[in-house]
Parts: sequence; structure tokens; C-alpha cells
Amino acid sequence: MHPVFWKTLTALLILCLLIQQFGGHDWPHELHKKYFAHRPEASGYDYSYSKPSRLRGWRYEWERDRNNHGLSAEQCNAAFPKLYNDIDRAVGHWADREITPETIELYDGNEAGVRVLFKDQQLRVVQTRGMFRDDFRLRIMAVLHQLHRAITSVEGIDRPIDDTEATIVVDDWPNFPNDGRELATWSFTRAAESDDHAGVWLIPDFNFWSAPPAAGAYQEMQAKARKHDAPIIDKKQKLVWRGVDWTNPEVRGALLNATMYEPWADVKKMTWSNTSDKMALEEFCRYGYVVNTEGRSWSSRLLHLLNCDSVPVSHDLAWVAHYYHLLEPDVNFIPVHRDFSDLGEKMRFFVDNPHVAQGIADSARTTFRERYTTPAATACYWRRLLRSWSSVAFKPEGYEPVGGSMSHREQGIRGITFEEFL
Repeated sequence: MHPVFWKTLTALLILCLLIQQFGGHDWPHELHKKYFAHRPEASGYDYSYSKPSRLRGWRYEWERDRNNHGLSAEQCNAAFPKLYNDIDRAVGHWADREITPETIELYDGNEAGVRVLFKDQQLRVVQTRGMFRDDFRLRIMAVLHQLHRAITSVEGIDRPIDDTEATIVVDDWPNFPNDGRELATWSFTRAAESDDHAGVWLIPDFNFWSAPPAAGAYQEMQAKARKHDAPIIDKKQKLVWRGVDWTNPEVRGALLNATMYEPWADVKKMTWSNTSDKMALEEFCRYGYVVNTEGRSWSSRLLHLLNCDSVPVSHDLAWVAHYYHLLEPDVNFIPVHRDFSDLGEKMRFFVDNPHVAQGIADSARTTFRERYTTPAATACYWRRLLRSWSSVAFKPEGYEPVGGSMSHREQGIRGITFEEFL
């Protein structure tokens, strides 16, 4: 017979074997998962969890969708494709390591935190620390509320989230033991250059829910900031900052020195005895230029500054939050040295060239306030985090003996429900 016949027959036989092995039209997807699932960018996350597809003709519109906590996984991927960088990094780090119940220990070196269990789509609290302090209690509650809303907002839309268990540290940074163990902790921040923090999973901080008394509910804070939207040329042509210098004298002291007597600066140090220069967060948005400074660790003020329609200014950052990879120097913020030695030169340039400053302000607004730091993006991030975490973590034990009995017949679900905890 003609050689073409045998080639055709061979190709058909191979195709039949592939269909039998991988289930018809899904086999390319299965091949992709088989050979690429180990890569960090895959994150163990399959966006086909959305059912049915809600993408037909859908495009993210910030005015309509910014507060929509119930976007499907497909919609999250389409609306916020660049959001999940640090989740993918953490998955890659833990892909060849083991996350066990001991790995998520709430280490004693941390003053405050909460251990949570997700069982049958129910958020449960297993352990807390630091609830006696008002600030830590507010942080714990803010995180739990974010988690609960992220889960319940997509019931019936996405595939249920697998049972999983995790520990969240709500201190200003996570501490770890010096005995060689590596713990898998969720935290607001991690030190960028610290090997000890390589295994940290970053989460949206408490400000994404609320931060009383300085800031109320996040959505309300965003609305207040928008009231001061204006072209940069119409805002106060000054750089504004308020804060204490004792939390980070190296950085904050340098800012105070660099701005002393400068006509383009409204920078003042706050003390417990003198609060006359205190400003409400939305008042910062009246200024053309808002400067970020790290404190004990990451600065939660940056989130609020990015909600202004102003030009963000920031020194070199030593700490990382979950959205920091989206900061682009000279695109959506003005970069300056950590000692602020080049601040004066840059401020004079931008004040003299407001059209350049306007471009940076516009980019910051569209990148952050209108997209990647919206409540919708935050809910999407939490769900992606949960699915990615559960893809590399242990499957938790959901039950424990009750009443001192070890009988399997007398067991209760571990922890208490979020609703009981409130």
C-alpha cells in the first residue's frame, strides 16, 4: 500500500490512544497540567472552576465592578491578571517542601495571630493570640471578615474551596524560630531580602477592611479620597507627610532633614504632646505629591496614599506587601533614595513639569485605586490564595474528640465557627 496510507493510519491510532488517555477534548488541558503544573505560574489553580462561564462579552469596568466581591474565577483572571505574583512565588517555594500541621505553628515569637480551618466551606477559628489588645483584635477581626466575605460571595459560582488550614500572623512582621525550622505563615508583609521570610504567604492587610480610628471602612475611605480628585496643577504644589520619627529614624529622620525649610514641602513630625498638625487621611489627597515612608516594617499608609488622585513618592522599600510588584518607578510613582538625597532635585523637576507629574498620577490611579487595590481585587486575591495554598498544603483533620472521649463516635468539628467567634 501507499506510504501515505500507513502514515495516516498511524496518526489515527495515536489520536485514539490520546483520546482514551485524556478524555476527548480535554486532553490538551491534561497535558498542560501534567507538564506545567509544577511551575510557579500555574499555582495549582484551574480557572475552569467557574460554572458556567460568565465571560461572554464581559469586561472589567471599575465604576461598576470595583466593589463586586463575587466575581467568578474567570472574571478575576480577566480583570486582575497581574495581581497574583506573590502567591505564585510562594507556591514555587513550597512546591518541593512539605507543609504539615507542625509547619503552621503559631510561633511564640509572634504577639498576635489566628489559626483558621476551612471545613465544608465554613470558616472556623482554631486558635488566637493577642486578642486582649485592641489593635491586634481589630486586625484579627478585619482579616477574618475579609476571608468570610471572599468565600461566601461566590457560593454557587465557583467550585467549592477545598478544606484547608492556615495560620495568620497580624504583627507588623512575622517572627520565626532559630532552630532551623521553616514555618509557613500568612502575613501582611515579608522582608524582601530575608531568606527567613521566603516561605511567607502575603495577604491583604487589615486596612483593606477597615482601620479605625484613623480610617473607617475601606470603601468609605476610597469614596472620601475621590472627593478631592483634581488635575495635579490644581492641587497644592507640595509634598505632604505626617508621622512620628521614632519608628524608623533612619528613613523618617532623613525625610525631615531633606524637606526642612523647602517651599515645596509640608512635612511635619507628630508627637504625643503635639497633635495640632494632625491631618485626616483624605486631606492628604488635596496635595499634588504624597510621600510614603516605611515604619517598623511595611507602611500601611501607602494603600491610603494610592487612593488619592495624586503623585506617589517612595524611597527604596525593604518590605513587601502583596501588591508591591505592581509599583513601577517613574510610571506610577516617583522613586527616591532611601536617604532622600535626591528628593529636592526630583520635586523641583516635577513641580516645573506638571504634565509629567500628571501622567504618573493617572497611571497610579488606574493601576491601584481603579483596579488592583479595589475590594473586588482583594476578594479575588483571597480566593486565589486559598486554592493555591491548599494545592501544596496538607489536608487538615477536621474533627477532634469531645468531652475527653477518644471514641470516633464522639467527635466534634475543630474550632468554632466565624459566626460564633464574632
